[in-house]
Amino acid sequence: MLVINNPNNPSGARIPTKVLEEIVEFAKLRNLILLSDEVYRPLFQDLFIDGVDIPPPVTSMGYKKTIVTGSMSKAYALAGIRIGWVISPDDALIHAVAVARDHTTISVSQLDDQVASYALSDSVRPSLLQRNVKLARTNLKLLAEFVEKQKGVCEWVRPDAGTTAFVQFKRGGKPVDDVSLCIDVIEKTKVFLVPGSKCFGDDKDFAGYVRVGYVCDTEVLTAALKRLEGYVKEHLV
Repeated sequence: MLVINNPNNPSGARIPTKVLEEIVEFAKLRNLILLSDEVYRPLFQDLFIDGVDIPPPVTSMGYKKTIVTGSMSKAYALAGIRIGWVISPDDALIHAVAVARDHTTISVSQLDDQVASYALSDSVRPSLLQRNVKLARTNLKLLAEFVEKQKGVCEWVRPDAGTTAFVQFKRGGKPVDDVSLCIDVIEKTKVFLVPGSKCFGDDKDFAGYVRVGYVCDTEVLTAALKRLEGYVKEHLV
């Protein structure tokens, strides 16, 4: 099995359509299952801009042994209802998933199911996504201004999708201990960051990186970045 994540968590990067096509072809030649976690889809910053490359779900790319997982929790901002899905054109894969699911969740709340159905309806889904994309773009601009202001301490590749960014913090030109940084930041400022090396790098990679979830209320992000800026000036500069 090949497992991919598009858009990516934590970097907020997308896998372009051309690269997806190459991945699908690679899997097809080797008869591999291709599992694509698309929980952040379709929250692309340029979703409503004509002429841009919005990569499709892998299940639509002509290869039967593909699986897509998705959820209401990210792009649709409805994490509280705990509704998600698994899609595949392969009946055998869906049967295997259904059998496994029977051991954990026989059914979901009917109320949650109705909320999800309403949010995904043609009359609601477009406006919900427009609202969330607008919020993501607004907040990303604020985060970009913070990173630019802290140049020399912060580095990143600016995300173009999803709700998270991966920012590296340095002191004296070297990556900080991101685990210690996250603990110290939350204790001193109440700002919650996720350590990259611990959560994504198996304690080996992504030294100094932290995941920043930035698609919250703009007022909350503004206050958090102000506190974080104060911390950087006091402890990292």
